[in-house]
Amino acid sequence: MALDASRRALLERSRAEGLLRNSFDLDPSALEFSSAPFGTTAKPTDPSDDRAWIVSMSDDLAVLGGVLVWIDRHQPGQVQLIVDHHAGIHARRVATLAPECTVWASNGADVARAVAEPIPEPLPRPDDSAHLESALAELGLDVVCEDGIVRGEVAGLEVARILHGPDGPVLEAGVGRFDREAGVLLHAGRSPVDAVADAAAQVRPHRTPGAVSHAVNRLARERWLRHEVIAHPATHDIDLPALVEPIPPRANLLEVVPAALLGVDGDRSVLLACSVGVDLGLIPALADLIAVHKPDLVRIVVPGRDRLPHLERLIGRLPLPTEIRTMPTPWVD
Repeated sequence: MALDASRRALLERSRAEGLLRNSFDLDPSALEFSSAPFGTTAKPTDPSDDRAWIVSMSDDLAVLGGVLVWIDRHQPGQVQLIVDHHAGIHARRVATLAPECTVWASNGADVARAVAEPIPEPLPRPDDSAHLESALAELGLDVVCEDGIVRGEVAGLEVARILHGPDGPVLEAGVGRFDREAGVLLHAGRSPVDAVADAAAQVRPHRTPGAVSHAVNRLARERWLRHEVIAHPATHDIDLPALVEPIPPRANLLEVVPAALLGVDGDRSVLLACSVGVDLGLIPALADLIAVHKPDLVRIVVPGRDRLPHLERLIGRLPLPTEIRTMPTPWVD
């Protein structure tokens, strides 16, 4: 049975007290503890001591964004961030975004200073699926390859995927893994291309500008915005837009990951990232994309209501000139 929020906060605080006592030789009675969505924070009760400690048990990479918001609000001089998960990724991103912060990896009751992980190379595009990619394009789908997986998308939403079977590449229709698996059974003996065409026909009315809110158009909205930017690049002062893979790869259809493009604006290269809602993972993710693609500037595109104060402040932590632009949403809530 899941713990309620208050019980979980008490357990996280107890663990934080133990880690700080055993690994940092701190007296918990001399610290002021608070609960935050990303974990437990601790500051000395002595106002002249500007250190801070943060302990996070979350496996969500976006917790670093929450940590940055907390640092921005409280302005500590030194921060020790202790995490259970993704310590190497956090350490890599913190080096760019928060030099006042040191990342530690916890392992049970002990901690060790985290070593920044290198950004892995994405898997290459398969070289035996060109005929299936052509079939997806002929159906009017956007052909997208991320981490070696080719997908067919309708306005940013996956409706088909090319997988590798024992006899070579195969085409499966469906929105997400469970829909694809069900489709294999439902469409047994039928042309996969026809099955994909049917899936696209069912999705397309809900991914058309002006479509009212629906379960199908509440998914991957940041990728829908990117699709609209590609369709009208001049509106966003970008030429030659090319898709950029997320780092690390998106784990599933429900994961919210900034949808990025690389293009040019005059003689400057531009990394353009689309985001929707309160995406605390946006700024940390941009740190990796900047390191890989080395643009001259960064342009963040969000719906007007999502141009939030914390985002305005956090862009100052990026190492390049960064601007935020807004655009109308193609959906109607």
